[in-house]
Amino acid sequence: MARVAILIDGDNISADHAVRIAQFGKGKGRVDVHRAYADATNGSGWSAVPGVRLVHAGKGKNAADLLLAIDAMELALSGDFETFLIATSDGDFTHLATRLRERGICVLGIGETKAPTMFRAA
Repeated sequence: MARVAILIDGDNISADHAVRIAQFGKGKGRVDVHRAYADATNGSGWSAVPGVRLVHAGKGKNAADLLLAIDAMELALSGDFETFLIATSDGDFTHLATRLRERGICVLGIGETKAPTMFRAA
């Protein structure tokens, strides 16, 4: 069974989607990492979602994006994960998705309809 890492841009995806994201990830394999990256002080709701580790990114432009990308590459380099599910509606992760795929990792993007075409294609 594939090991799955679910990484959520919590500043860009509502915690209202948590159950659907988790179900989708579980359908792809064993979810061993399930994290949401967000400013924990903004009331996004991710801190109340069971099973999701909230990574406090603090305030600042792209802080959550940077932490998510760093963790994704760290997990990829560990060689322990076959599948990454990146939940965002932000096109900033296009290059990350491409780089992970170059390493032979299955990358699945999930987001709202506002997600840019470039991210969907990556």
